[in-house]
Amino acid sequence: MTTSSQQLPPQPPNTVRKVIVEVVDARDLLPKDGQGSSSPYVIVDFDGQKKKTSTKYRDLNPVWNEALEFTVSDPDNMDVEELEIEVCNDKRFGNGSGRKNQFLGRVKLYGSQFAKRGEEGLVYFPLEKKSVFSWIR
Repeated sequence: MTTSSQQLPPQPPNTVRKVIVEVVDARDLLPKDGQGSSSPYVIVDFDGQKKKTSTKYRDLNPVWNEALEFTVSDPDNMDVEELEIEVCNDKRFGNGSGRKNQFLGRVKLYGSQFAKRGEEGLVYFPLEKKSVFSWIR
């Protein structure tokens, strides 16, 4: 019996590219609870993946300092990928078992606007309306 062995070139490790969104804070949010306050949280949607921050109860100037991590499915199309960030008010009602979430504003960014590793910085974005009838600040 004759055998032959051939050494294959080493395969590169599977590289997983990630986008990390650090939700730091918000300032001067609109009160939505009827008592001059809001209980905001943030939902970040990227490439079909949604992640949510914790809720900051009764705080118009919330501080989250939460990093949300997303996997990039197609690095070649990164420049046109959309990242949508929505700020909502978590309004508990009744006995606390139900929720009504109210829109406070949103920000949309594209992959071409993302900072590369080592070039990160703190950037504040103004919140946009969902429709012409939305009231935000």
